[in-house]
Amino acid sequence: MGWPFYAFLMGGAGQLAWQIQVVDLSNRADCNQKFVSNKWFGAIIFSGILFGRLAS
Repeated sequence: MGWPFYAFLMGGAGQLAWQIQVVDLSNRADCNQKFVSNKWFGAIIFSGILFGRLAS
C-alpha cells in the first residue's frame, strides 16, 4: 500500500476516536446516530485502500 492508505487510516482512526468521545451511551438516539455514521468510516477506509493502491 502507498502512503495515502496510511493517511486515510489515520483519518478513520480519528473518526472512531471522535465517536468514542462524544457518544452518550444512555441515549438510544445518539447511539444509533453514531452507529449510522460508521458508513463514513467505511468510506474513509475504502478510499484509503483505493488511493493507496493507485499510489503504489
